[in-house]
Amino acid sequence: MVWRFPETLNQLADRWTVLMNQVNRQIDLYPSELYVDVRAFIDETERIVKPDPFEQDVLRTVRRLAEDGKLKIALFRLREVIDDRLEGRRHRPPIESTPDARVKRCL
Repeated sequence: MVWRFPETLNQLADRWTVLMNQVNRQIDLYPSELYVDVRAFIDETERIVKPDPFEQDVLRTVRRLAEDGKLKIALFRLREVIDDRLEGRRHRPPIESTPDARVKRCL
């Protein structure tokens, strides 16, 4: 298992805050430098987090959102990946598939 240093993840979270503040300051169109910064941040997050398949899917969505100019939504989705790692939730809990769980859903 590869361990990630908490300060590295905390630094990602801090950088996310800086980028979100820059996005929030924009009234009209985002400047091209901001697109470049967000794209670089997505790449940096992917490099540090070493995503599992679920996170890789989220990162693909984040990239599409950023390419479509939806930087704020892209950053919020990216924050989900960072927060999951900060909270130690690398994998999602499995869906209940025991007979008891199926009975509970039917009631």
